[in-house]
Amino acid sequence: MRLLRRGVIPLTGQVPPPSERQILRALRIPHAQRIAEVEERGVREAIELAARRARGMAAFSGVFRTARVKERTGEGVLVEGAPPGLLRSGAVVRLLEPAEEVAILAVTLGERWDEELDALVARGEPAEAWFLDALGTHMVDQAARVVEARVASDMARAGLERTPRYRPGYGDWPLEAQADLCSFVESARIGVHPNEAMSLLPRKSVTGVVGFGPALPPASARNPG
Repeated sequence: MRLLRRGVIPLTGQVPPPSERQILRALRIPHAQRIAEVEERGVREAIELAARRARGMAAFSGVFRTARVKERTGEGVLVEGAPPGLLRSGAVVRLLEPAEEVAILAVTLGERWDEELDALVARGEPAEAWFLDALGTHMVDQAARVVEARVASDMARAGLERTPRYRPGYGDWPLEAQADLCSFVESARIGVHPNEAMSLLPRKSVTGVVGFGPALPPASARNPG
């Protein structure tokens, strides 16, 4: 069965608006259920401003590319069309052990987030900048989940289930893999580039790999680290 059109597939969308509970968890304030429960007025107001700003910048762009698994070794996984060292990691080998297909993706919230964060710091509003930065990290992860779900809906028609997402810099998968990964999915199409330190620009961007195979164990039982 032809699962997906091969090659790089771009898409755009909106991150689902985070609930107050999700916002507070992203900001590491797990004891509160609502923003109004935050006792310190200045902190509460900074959270409200950051949340309002974040909800107004919920658009994302993404690219993904699927590939069939060709070979597994003790050191890595080889997939069609990818550089041999792209998935060189014992953790990735364990993650993708049952996978027949992989999806490699890059997602970004765009340069506007960098501009807004830099402007807040320049205006001397570090609290709101910190909260907005944390919300951006949460929201780009949610955007990546939207992309994963798009791929998973196609894979499910062939009875393939997904693994958790894994990304360079986790475990023994070196951050340097970011360069080959970005090249493989042509992340420049959505304006995403790794810098010399292999951090992604714009800052609210993320990459990763997801495996798809038959009858995968539950995600809770598949810790590649």
